Amino acid sequence: MNLMGNKVIENLNNVNHQVPESISGSNLVLLKSRFFVEGDNQFNYYHFALPRVDVRSFFIDNKEMNLPKNTIIPTNPEQKLKLSSINMKNSNSNSIKFICMFIEPQRLQELSKVQFNKTDLLFKNNINSLNHHMLALISKFEAECRNKQFGYQFILDCLSIEIAVNLMRELESNMPGLYELPRYSVRKEINLAIDYLWENVNSEFSLDHISAIANLSPFYFARLFKDHTGKTPYEYYIDIKILKAIEYFKAGKHSITEVCFFLGFSSHSHFSSIFKRKIGMTPSEFIKNLS
Repeated sequence: MNLMGNKVIENLNNVNHQVPESISGSNLVLLKSRFFVEGDNQFNYYHFALPRVDVRSFFIDNKEMNLPKNTIIPTNPEQKLKLSSINMKNSNSNSIKFICMFIEPQRLQELSKVQFNKTDLLFKNNINSLNHHMLALISKFEAECRNKQFGYQFILDCLSIEIAVNLMRELESNMPGLYELPRYSVRKEINLAIDYLWENVNSEFSLDHISAIANLSPFYFARLFKDHTGKTPYEYYIDIKILKAIEYFKAGKHSITEVCFFLGFSSHSHFSSIFKRKIGMTPSEFIKNLS
């Protein structure tokens, strides 16, 4: 275990049962526990809780929350965390019940600096679904830590960056336009529609056509799509256009008018209005901030 892993363990309060297993790289630590660490805790790291069972009475800065299993919730350095006494209910199994992930602030702040020229990254304490891609990255990180094959330290560093970037993409924060859209769900019908939207970003939107691709009725498809993505199909489609526009602007090869045309907006003013509503600034202001 390296210095970061040791520090995290030392800072844990009220470890009344066994010490959680620590899987540690230089900038990222995973704690895996068969028991919950109860009581008050506060860390100097970005912290991400990944419960494997339903958790009642989880407090962040005295705000009580219920965490469903197989979700992820971020907290920021120095936020106060508290977990009520629940081990009696969940002590019958030897399976892992709680994974906590800690990332050095410098790692995430460096990435934020490169992308946005800002280091005051703060995640919103929202409960998010835990996707298969993130689980695969965490599993690979754990495997590299355990096997310690040639070059594992380099791979761990790369994986810690990839995990950090994916967290910044998928979890809402104070950075404008930082997170990406949820790309995949557990329903293959929704994934078919999402793939179509990404591949046809300059086409005219048609709910009937997209629901036919998913082989669902328009009404049922629209309801199911929002349940799995948090957005209506049209809102999701517009957000794809804005993300594509940002990619074009960062590449610096096309004018605002050209990007507007590429993405199928009806007019320059319509594009600028939607971009400002989504990102908080006009396209020209966004481009100026890139320089």
